[in-house]
Amino acid sequence: MIDYLRRAELPFLVIEDRAKALKRLRADGVEVIAANAADPEAIAAANMAGARRLFVAIDNAFEAGQAVEQARAANPSLEIIARAFSSDEIDHLKLHGADRIVVGTEAIAQGMLGSAFGNQADIRPPDPASSQTAR
Repeated sequence: MIDYLRRAELPFLVIEDRAKALKRLRADGVEVIAANAADPEAIAAANMAGARRLFVAIDNAFEAGQAVEQARAANPSLEIIARAFSSDEIDHLKLHGADRIVVGTEAIAQGMLGSAFGNQADIRPPDPASSQTAR
């Protein structure tokens, strides 16, 4: 998703609390808030009130539901697209205010981006040959 958002030159930030992921994101120059997305302070720091869209890709459905609920409270018109892995998680996220739920790995990214930006979303990984430098 980050690759697509960058190619489309769309502003974004990530809320992340896992140390390895934080290190990788920062090394890649991604704007990141080091926190759990279910933390009300993280939602406030991310300025959900001014956001247009939220992608929720949190593995823990309970935390994901809290993040969705708090973001919805901060911005009732926010488009919230979340991922789930089971029908119980789908129900939980809908109950807490998610607009759209996507299930499956590649379908998750494609569905979230497709919901937000239409079918022009291209989530294929970058061509490794194009990123190699000549020696």
